Amino acid sequence: MSESDWLAEVTWAADNVFLGSDTSGHTVVYDSTEKGPSKGIGPMRNLLTALGACTGMDIVAILNKRKQKLTSLKILLRGGRPEFGLPKPWTSIHIKYVLSGENLEVRYVEEAIKDSTEKFCSVGATLTPTANITHSYEIVP
Repeated sequence: MSESDWLAEVTWAADNVFLGSDTSGHTVVYDSTEKGPSKGIGPMRNLLTALGACTGMDIVAILNKRKQKLTSLKILLRGGRPEFGLPKPWTSIHIKYVLSGENLEVRYVEEAIKDSTEKFCSVGATLTPTANITHSYEIVP
């Protein structure tokens, strides 16, 4: 395989800092949050943000199809990992969706979250074998 056949690349920058990039030129700075001042997001926390972004994109698209006027969406994530042993995969993840919009219908919000978390989000499907993923939501004015 040539270098052009790969979808992503990670390069060591210095100390515990790595730069991850894709073929479109987007870059993420990674750093170990456990060793000194952090210069980027830790890989495991990045996995949580990827899950949030994946489900968020689904929810926005689904609510759009349902003609729901979403004005903001914040996705909060927390997770649990084993205290001892290696590796330390996420074993539990909770996602809280905080939505606001004009006359959002609860049934469509619940449907969008359920469909994303159970059918569409590939990041969630990747994490499900090791992590129990739960969710909740709040609609705010």
